[in-house]
Amino acid sequence: MHADRKVTRMPEQEAFAIPRLRPQISLLAGVALAIGMVVGSGLFGLPGLALQAGSPQEAAVGWLVGAMASVPLVWVFAVLGARFASAAGLAYYAEIALGPSAAFAASSVLLGTFSLGVPGLAMIGASYALPFLGLEATALLPIAAVFILLAVLFNIAGVKTSNAVNCLSLLLMVLAVVLLGFLHPDELTAGVALWLQPDWSQVNVGEVWRISALLFWAFIGWESLSFGLEEFRDPQRTIRWVYMLSFGVVSLLYGALAAITNGAALSGLPMDRTESAAALVPAQWRNAFTLLIVVIILANANAWVFGVSRLVFAAGKSGLLPATVGRVDRRGLPRNAIILAGAFFALVLGMVKVFRLEIADLVMIVSQNFVALYLVCLLCYWKVTRGVQRWIVTSLALVSCSFLLVGFNYRILYPIALFLFGIAIHRRQYPHHLQTEEPGSDP
Repeated sequence: MHADRKVTRMPEQEAFAIPRLRPQISLLAGVALAIGMVVGSGLFGLPGLALQAGSPQEAAVGWLVGAMASVPLVWVFAVLGARFASAAGLAYYAEIALGPSAAFAASSVLLGTFSLGVPGLAMIGASYALPFLGLEATALLPIAAVFILLAVLFNIAGVKTSNAVNCLSLLLMVLAVVLLGFLHPDELTAGVALWLQPDWSQVNVGEVWRISALLFWAFIGWESLSFGLEEFRDPQRTIRWVYMLSFGVVSLLYGALAAITNGAALSGLPMDRTESAAALVPAQWRNAFTLLIVVIILANANAWVFGVSRLVFAAGKSGLLPATVGRVDRRGLPRNAIILAGAFFALVLGMVKVFRLEIADLVMIVSQNFVALYLVCLLCYWKVTRGVQRWIVTSLALVSCSFLLVGFNYRILYPIALFLFGIAIHRRQYPHHLQTEEPGSDP
């Protein structure tokens, strides 16, 4: 049993309380939503990016390390999500861990992170769409903008429409991976052998660090789910199951495609490209397969826009963003927040063009930002749990975060600057506030 959290609420905390979003998401829809948030652009883009960064053996080890590093972090989010099902999500965990200023700081980091992440995955989707549409590379950003626009429109249409897109995406993902495994059984076997019988003489630890940091993008998304938990039916029963079931499915999907891609690279196929998965399909099927991938990545963008819009909604209620985005329409939908999120993404696409940023740049920044935020969530978990579980999970998660942070460099200044900016905004808006008491603990 969990002890109730005792807290003296502040004015900005009251804003988190009303209005509330409607509980409309079932267990099955929740699993599909979680998988849609985690899997999509990464499923078909990251295996190629990993091979750009290292050998097939190093990529295989990087995938294994990334998956193992995610296990304790997913458990932390499952526990916190079941206990604190709020649209404030990760920002609320930060408040529990470090106080009210940290809620603003975490929201600031998240807004700055998602603003890069959604355009990044839209660009990956566009890289697959270009050859299908017969367009040149110069059309990458306009097609990415179309991805974002469609994802925004799906979310404005309502939760049921968004859920339907996520369920369709899940079916297509399973179909795509099964198809590739059927077409390339030898490559699948060779890729699995890189895990079962690794050649450690071909592994550079520094490269594995770098690849693992890059591949952490593959396991980003469960923190986004935290912003939609307020809309889950029977959250105490369903949320932990959603996290655990989705992690199992995600690990199987990534593992199968990574094995096929690494095995194909061993056979001499050029797999070190973002759109390399399409090369695994016979030429006569390639257009259909590419369209399938584009739909899956579009669903991934749809799920991320869902999570980001709920973050923007919570930030509007707290005072970090204008109050108008903290309102819902008559359907209980945060429409203004969805539109503002879309505007953020469009602005970043413009910056990508001006500063000539690459997809890998966006992926690395997003990944390291989330690792930094996971440390804050880990402190929240430590505060609200007790016993052996707290020591084991916290220790493992801390090792995971520490290992992944080694793969980053000066980019870590970006989340630090955003964190300080959020604190400054909070202190400006609430120069005199009541102190939050310590949260309750598990017996």
